Amino acid sequence: MTATADAPLAGAAAPTPADPTVVDLSAPAEFVPEPPHRVWAALRELPGLHWQDRPDAPGFHSVVRHDHTRTVLRDVATYSSEWGMTLDSTLGTRDPAAGLMIELTDKPRHARLRKLVTAAITPQFVQSLTPVIQGHAARLAEAAVRQEGPVDAVTALTAPMPRLTIGSILGIPVEDQERVAAMASRAITGTEAAGAATPTLAERRRCSETGNNDLLMYFVEIIEGEPHRLDPGGMVRRLMDIELDGERLTSDEVLLNCLNLAIGGYETTKNAVASGLYRLAGLPGAWQWLREDHDRVPAMIEEMLRFDTPAMHLIRTVTRPTVLGGTELKEGDTVCVWLSAANRDPAVFEAPDEFRIDRDPNNHLAFTIGPHFCLGAVLARLEMRSLFTELLTRVESLEALSAPVRRPSNFIAGIDRLDLLLHTA
Repeated sequence: MTATADAPLAGAAAPTPADPTVVDLSAPAEFVPEPPHRVWAALRELPGLHWQDRPDAPGFHSVVRHDHTRTVLRDVATYSSEWGMTLDSTLGTRDPAAGLMIELTDKPRHARLRKLVTAAITPQFVQSLTPVIQGHAARLAEAAVRQEGPVDAVTALTAPMPRLTIGSILGIPVEDQERVAAMASRAITGTEAAGAATPTLAERRRCSETGNNDLLMYFVEIIEGEPHRLDPGGMVRRLMDIELDGERLTSDEVLLNCLNLAIGGYETTKNAVASGLYRLAGLPGAWQWLREDHDRVPAMIEEMLRFDTPAMHLIRTVTRPTVLGGTELKEGDTVCVWLSAANRDPAVFEAPDEFRIDRDPNNHLAFTIGPHFCLGAVLARLEMRSLFTELLTRVESLEALSAPVRRPSNFIAGIDRLDLLLHTA
C-alpha cells in the first residue's frame, strides 16, 4: 500500500531550487513545511560530497547516499563522534561529554561504556516494561477516543506516550516526568516552546545548553539528594548499581548516560508516531488494512521510521585522511550524515518517495548502524507498536484535518500539532 510524497498527505511540495547547492542545510527554516528531500536528491547526483561553509560554525560535507552513510557510521576509527553530534552543537572542539556519554565516545572507551550500559538493559528488563508500556498506550488511546471533536494527536497521544515510557524506563517519579520531558525537548530541539519563531544558531545553542544543564542538575539532585524517590527497578538505579567484571560506571558516567537516555527517547518517538498517524490518515484503506491484522503493524513502523526519519542527521569528525564518494577528506573535517537522505536513496529503496506500509525489505538507517546503533531501538519499537495497536483496536478510521504544524529544526523532524478526527463505531 503506497502514497507518494507529493500527494496531499505530504502537504505542499517545495519548488525545486534552481541550484540546490546554495541551500543552507543548517538553517531550520529550510526544513518546513517538509524536510528538503528534493535538495538531498539533487546533492546525491553530484560527483562528490557537497561542501557548505558557515560563518559562525565549522563548515561541513553532506553525506546523502545510503552506502556512504553506512561507511561513515561503521568506520568509527576514521569518523569520530567525540567532537559533537549535531550541526548546532559542533564547535570545532572536542565535546565536554566525550569519553563519558556513550553516544559521544569512540573506541576503546566506547566498548566499556556500552558493555556496562547494555548490561542494565537486559531482556528481562525489557520484558518487565512490556505490560507497563502497553498500559500507558491503552489509557492514552482510550482517553483520546472519548474526546469530542478534533483531537490534537501530539497533545493527546504522541507527546505523553514517550514521556510516560521514558519516565517508567528511567524509574523517575511520576510527578517529575513532565518537567524532565520539557527539559529534554529544549535540549534536543534548541527551542523553548511549540510555535516559537525560528531562533538563530546562538539562540538555539543557548536553549540547548540550558536544557542540558537543567536536566543534568535534575539527575544530580535526585541521585545524590533523593535516591529514595527512584524506582529500584528503573534504569537510573540500575546504572548506579550495575557491576560487570569488577567494573562500574563512574558518577559522571551515570549522570551523562541518564541524560542521554532521557533526551534520546523523547522527541524522536513523539515525532515518529505523529508522522505515522498523518501518513496513514492520507493513505486510503491503510488504517482498515492494519485493523484487519495487527501483525502488519511492525512493517508499517519500519516504513514510518524510514519515510519520516525522526533524527535527520548526525555529525562525525574526520580523524585521518581518507576519501569518501570521490572527495578527499582531511583530519578535522566535519561530515554531516543525513539519515533522512540515506533513507530515500533510490539505489536501495524502490520508489523511495512513496510511503509503502508493507515495504519489504526495508534497510533503513533511522536507528543508525555499527557501534553506535541505538540502544533504545527495541524499547522504541515496543512503544510505537503498543500505541498503534491500541488505537487500531478502538478507532475505525482517522482523518487529518490539516497538515501538521512542524517545528523548524535541522535535526529533529518535529511536529508540534496534528489535528485528527478519530472515528469510532
